[in-house]
Amino acid sequence: MLGLGGSSHEFSAALMYGDDIKVAIESERISRVKHGRALWFQNPLAGAVDYCLRAEDITLADVSRIVSSDLLPYKVRDIYSGHRLTLYPHHISHAASVHMMLDPGVRAAVFVYDGMGSVTSSRQDPGSPVPRVKRETFSFFQAQDDQLTYLGGTHGEGLLEHVEYGNGVTNSIGLLYELVTVVLGFEPDDVGKTMGLAGHGQPTALPLLKKYVTLGSTFEDIFQVDFFSGDLEGALREFVERGGGGFQAKADLAASVQELLNETLVRCSELYDPNDYDVFAVAGGCGLNTVANGVLAERLPAGKSLLVAPHATDVGHAFGALWLDRQEHGEGSLALTLNGAPLNPAIGRPGRRYSEIEITTAVNAVYPRLALDPMISSPEGLAARLAGGSAIGVFNGSSEIGPRALGGRSILADPRTVEMKERINRHIKLREPFRPLAPMVLAEDFSDWFHPEATRDHFMLKIAHGTERCLREAPAVVHVDGGARVQVVDDNTDPFLVRLLREFKRLTGVPVLLNTSFNRRGEPVVETPADAIDAFFSLGLDGLYLDGRFFLAQQTED
Repeated sequence: MLGLGGSSHEFSAALMYGDDIKVAIESERISRVKHGRALWFQNPLAGAVDYCLRAEDITLADVSRIVSSDLLPYKVRDIYSGHRLTLYPHHISHAASVHMMLDPGVRAAVFVYDGMGSVTSSRQDPGSPVPRVKRETFSFFQAQDDQLTYLGGTHGEGLLEHVEYGNGVTNSIGLLYELVTVVLGFEPDDVGKTMGLAGHGQPTALPLLKKYVTLGSTFEDIFQVDFFSGDLEGALREFVERGGGGFQAKADLAASVQELLNETLVRCSELYDPNDYDVFAVAGGCGLNTVANGVLAERLPAGKSLLVAPHATDVGHAFGALWLDRQEHGEGSLALTLNGAPLNPAIGRPGRRYSEIEITTAVNAVYPRLALDPMISSPEGLAARLAGGSAIGVFNGSSEIGPRALGGRSILADPRTVEMKERINRHIKLREPFRPLAPMVLAEDFSDWFHPEATRDHFMLKIAHGTERCLREAPAVVHVDGGARVQVVDDNTDPFLVRLLREFKRLTGVPVLLNTSFNRRGEPVVETPADAIDAFFSLGLDGLYLDGRFFLAQQTED
């Protein structure tokens, strides 16, 4: 079975044999265009599908069925229409993508929220030439074992567009966050910048936002906002202008929409009876808001935990549709695996592995610009270089799914000085200096460096808080508000990272490394050895680790 993810963006492909997912990839990693966006004459999934098929040495003719969500573009549906294409509702597919990660017997509240999902109804009002549609914005499910039950949801209303023009609906926290992001001067996809900026501000615009937003008390009316009557955009721009239009006014607006999202997520969780679930599971594009996730993790009732899928965005439909397909056609348990391993946490790294020959070929292609350092061939050797103050691009095994670098395609560095944070943001990644950098930490050391326990996470999707020791000894990975987007590394994850962190701890006393995505500004995270080499030369890193071999940039004469 071949699962396809994406709608107008965040395309992906995943290949499964029986109950075992073999490989998955986001389209952007192949096309090198962020969010996998494509032009009208392109198939946005061509590269991702080809990647998966080649990884298993098969062709499309060997695929029995293709599955996706019902927001798969018509162009893509037409391309794959001869392969038993099955489509599932958008939010159900999101819900399935996190449900599949649960252990057997676990009861879960499954919550989905994003910009907008499937069209659920349409109407033509008398005297109006424009059809109107209702679309999913918040959906509530309950899950146990192989059963995923819909409890209810809030819908937004918008126009049915007949041309390639941006569309929107009411009652969407995702679209409100995007609107604020644009008012702040960022691109619509740059919601992560808004989240980072929020840490520098105070929610002084929250009363203004609440003039337009109503939080309800049922599944059907949990979040109400009308973007089309009243000038919400104008009011937000006026708030920034009254504050002088500078950094602090923008930070305060960012903090305000973030506080509203935090409050909304907590309110949604309170609609569930805590006696009916063990795990609160979140999917949908808003699930990547790590600040809100951290707040919810702290506020869930005692004994309840939070699970957020690393593929929370539309890339996750490749997985969710596969699970729904097995539910429909399979027999027995639906405990899917990734190359034989439990999905949680293995699903965070579903990319293919590159052979030694492929890596050597990529290195030889730039000869003599890379110089091999034979003294470093292990995680222990790499730890020594990091402890010496180097910022190093790491290409390690399989690549990640989702936007978070989890040690497969990461830039790693020593977290013990603020200067390292400034160097990476300003000079290596060319990012805004207000943006935070993330830590990875050994699981056994988490509580000494971060709190609370509820924010432990394999996928870097919950904001924790640095302890006094962390603030003192690893300041590069703590945001201005004390938060840290932590990746916990244990024996169930990557042995390479465990060895690396343990050796770095032995050398420095600090079991934490600074971890940010291995990419240039405006580009997706690297995927191939050639991508890694190309980015290494551009970023000015101190070294490049390619699956057991360490390289330095070599100056050459013209």
